[in-house]
Amino acid sequence: MSDHHIDRTRKIIAVAALLLLLGVIIALSFSDRTAKPMAINGDVLGRDSGEPLDDYIARAGDSLEAAPADENAFAMVTFPTALGPADASATLEDIGRVNAMILLSAAPIPLPEPVAGETREDVFNRHLDRLQRSFEGIGEISAPREINSVLVWDDGEALRDLSTDPAVMSVEVLPPDAGWGHFGVRPVFTLADVTGGGMASPALG
Repeated sequence: MSDHHIDRTRKIIAVAALLLLLGVIIALSFSDRTAKPMAINGDVLGRDSGEPLDDYIARAGDSLEAAPADENAFAMVTFPTALGPADASATLEDIGRVNAMILLSAAPIPLPEPVAGETREDVFNRHLDRLQRSFEGIGEISAPREINSVLVWDDGEALRDLSTDPAVMSVEVLPPDAGWGHFGVRPVFTLADVTGGGMASPALG
């Protein structure tokens, strides 16, 4: 096969992958489990419209550095590459509370803490399974099985320890007085896993 045909095939595959991804995002936006936005009361986590990824990471780093060592606060932890339930659970093992997971650019999906005999991996899988079942009857749509970001609650010391994990791209921390359900979230969504290009897209939604 000529180089021209190889390049053309690669472009077709990339476009098809992006169209499939957009279909999943649209489906997620209509799912009852992901379509309900959090109320906003001034505080917002995530990337501003048009904000370069490097600028967002630096801004998140500033908020992390300022987080009090002995006070709990909500934070958004974003992975450089979306993680499966097992890897996400292992990365977050020492975090006090995981409040929600974010798939692609959908709204955060609230999560309970594991009950006796469960792990966070079990919690992730149970809610991913429920999300997949919510798509039944609307076509051949598969819910993502990987997690782009999570919302957590812990003190500044624990969050700074988490930020040193290679599986973590950024940790953005809210002021300790920010209440659950009263801040906005703009997911930091990348197309790296789909395009293979490692380039980050602007946050959607």
